[in-house]
Amino acid sequence: MAMSGARVEIGAVQAAWDQACVVRAGTERGEWPDHLAEHIAAATALYGSTELLRGTVFLIGGALVQIGAGQDGGQAFAEKFTKTLTGKIDRWAETEFVESADLPMVRQVVTVAFEGGDPVAWRDQAGPIPDSEPRAMTCALALISEFVDRVDGPGACERRLLTGLGSALD
Repeated sequence: MAMSGARVEIGAVQAAWDQACVVRAGTERGEWPDHLAEHIAAATALYGSTELLRGTVFLIGGALVQIGAGQDGGQAFAEKFTKTLTGKIDRWAETEFVESADLPMVRQVVTVAFEGGDPVAWRDQAGPIPDSEPRAMTCALALISEFVDRVDGPGACERRLLTGLGSALD
């Protein structure tokens, strides 16, 4: 799969989406699912932490396109959305699932996507990946997809992302 040149393994993209769904399910109940750590460990063992992160960043870019990323004139919305998103992720840092130190990277990936750039290619060049960053990116993806679903209806984000995955495979 490619997004403006950066290629991501389809299985890693699907595993990244599955992880975000597990996170969403946990936050809807107000708790982290017991099996989340095992789920992340299994996907990491299969695809490697770097490729799994790349899949998550790929999906973040795709989900943000659904709310106007890459379009002219959306800078004020992008700034407000990014600030709100990172604020919500930072509250999760209290649970020790994510670390506040990862917020600048999440913020920059989201900013690159809103500016119409390739967030995967940008992240590839941004340096080493701390162990905690994939969790922060997964939380970002879960929150972004939840926002899309609230605006466009339940399951809208997943349907559009999976349609995009299907056409990328053709």
